[in-house]
Amino acid sequence: MADLTQLEGAGKFKEAIESLKAAPTYDASYFYNLGILHGKSGAPGLATAYLEKANHLRPHDPEIQRNLNIARKSLQDHLANVGSEMSIDSTSSPIELFSDRIHGDEIFGVIGMITLIVSLLWIRAYLKTRSLIKTFLKPSGWFGVFGLIMIFAFYGLYRSGNSNPPAVLIAKDLLRSGPGLSFPEIAPIEAGVKVRMVGAPSSVNENENWQKVRYKDNETAWLPVSSLLPL
Repeated sequence: MADLTQLEGAGKFKEAIESLKAAPTYDASYFYNLGILHGKSGAPGLATAYLEKANHLRPHDPEIQRNLNIARKSLQDHLANVGSEMSIDSTSSPIELFSDRIHGDEIFGVIGMITLIVSLLWIRAYLKTRSLIKTFLKPSGWFGVFGLIMIFAFYGLYRSGNSNPPAVLIAKDLLRSGPGLSFPEIAPIEAGVKVRMVGAPSSVNENENWQKVRYKDNETAWLPVSSLLPL
């Protein structure tokens, strides 16, 4: 890491990126450092992509979020300058955006905590009444049922929003109408733009895999798997 710090301090950002990629750890710090270095080297798309990944791995980190917002602003300016018809995220629905902000561990933690509280309330009410019917007719019983309904509805929304998981472009590429270079081009797409993955990848041959993506509203196309960084 000392060599990386020296390279960054000397303004040799490309060399620092190569040094970092030579020993990948694929954790939040790894993607955060990649994002910072790409931002300093003038690549807002890659900076946004890697910081999005870092933010997904370590949600609620203020330093990651601060730099991600800076990268997103730079990328949005770049998209406007090149005349791109796409924004940073032209495809995610409100439910999908909601799901993207929540970490899976947080969902299970909340479900576990509420289930424990509800169970304790029901046990306490039952010990007083010794009747299941009276237990559920008490305010604590209604509150418990309502709480469980709400939390599982919340979980259902989370699962629904992740039915088409997000990915970001780590290379400028061309959207195509099918899985392969022989299919017609639809539109160019810049690095850092978010898409939603639809279904499983399609293998053209042992060295070429393609992913169907939703890139705008309900419009779909295909991209090489190598151009995508799943979040």
